[in-house]
Amino acid sequence: MMKIVEVEAIPIRASMQAGDVYWGNQSWGREKPKQADAPGLPTSDDRSIYPPTWRSRAAYSPTVDTTIVKITTDSGIIGWGESKSPVAPTITATIIRDLAANLLIGQDPTNPVLQWDRLYGSMRIRGHSHGFWMDSISGIDIALWDISAQALGVPLYVLLGGQFRDRVKVYASGIPGVAAGAPEAAYDKLRETAEDVRSRGFLGTKMGIGLGVEADAKSVSIVREVLGDDFMIFVDAAGMYDLPQALELGRSLEKLNVGWFEAPLPPEDFEKNAVICRTLDVPIANDQIFNRWQVRDMLLAGGIDVVQPDVCRTGGITECKRIFELADAFGKACTPHVSIGSSIQFAASVHLAAAMPNQTWMEFWYGRNPIGNAILNAPLRIENSFFHVPQGPGLGIDINEDALRQYQVQF
Repeated sequence: MMKIVEVEAIPIRASMQAGDVYWGNQSWGREKPKQADAPGLPTSDDRSIYPPTWRSRAAYSPTVDTTIVKITTDSGIIGWGESKSPVAPTITATIIRDLAANLLIGQDPTNPVLQWDRLYGSMRIRGHSHGFWMDSISGIDIALWDISAQALGVPLYVLLGGQFRDRVKVYASGIPGVAAGAPEAAYDKLRETAEDVRSRGFLGTKMGIGLGVEADAKSVSIVREVLGDDFMIFVDAAGMYDLPQALELGRSLEKLNVGWFEAPLPPEDFEKNAVICRTLDVPIANDQIFNRWQVRDMLLAGGIDVVQPDVCRTGGITECKRIFELADAFGKACTPHVSIGSSIQFAASVHLAAAMPNQTWMEFWYGRNPIGNAILNAPLRIENSFFHVPQGPGLGIDINEDALRQYQVQF
């Protein structure tokens, strides 16, 4: 039996290239008046607004942060994984180093489902269903699947049920909406960004919205005008709206032929999300999911149309495969959420998408990613909005460890 001999967590922090800002940070990384569509309306410091605006504010980093997992076996096979770690990668790395590694040394890496259950259950009495612990499990799980497929000399998708498709359609995430009261130059920049997406061969894009109903409708309308009726546009509000606002905006999005309305409301409100799904014709997507039990409850409530698990925070390959199959049983599409991560996340997501019949589009941050192909000896290929599925053993990627470790944070 093969055994795990070392588990290493590598916290990564890479600076953006000059002039680049992650689009999520631009859209949701600061407090904004949820109900303000014009200058002079209440600010985020106005305590009369309910719900308070800070409830919808997320912490974003100005850098590209993640935690890479490297698992070494006694046979010499090395598996690579990735754990979502925005803002504080050393926290995830510390959990893996000081807690998870001790549960894995000496174990069989070719039994990833068993190891997943052992890890998940170990924190049952302390909170284990989401957050940093699930992030940690995710990266470990990806690395174990990588090892398992390498041991058999096959691409990872073979172990997930086979190759349903040899390439995966991706959309370009990276267009931030424009807030109300912005100068005309901001709308010129919006048009320029949309044109750039199309010029690079993409067939779809996703916009960051949640800046006010009228402001969002205007931004999406401008992008639709630039890209034309045959271009797919998705939007993500990151849970910034209440029910009346989401319904009002959703009716505008229907007219603009938007592919899905992602996270219009906070995900924990199953009842109101179900109202949105029943009322609007535009599909309702959600990426703020962390385990199959949460997804089961969302599906039973009727509050989700497009399920978006993230392999780096939703329990890795093991849990995401379960979620894809659960969604399929309810007749729902699934698509990997990627946001911003390294080429390891992209490769793992592509293998999952290649094997799952209810996969539709996959997210791809099209910005200049310092830990994308730059950390690979041979680049992943994306052509005309399609990611080619790697055909080598395991994840099918060759990590340039020197290139990766230049971004390593000491802890």
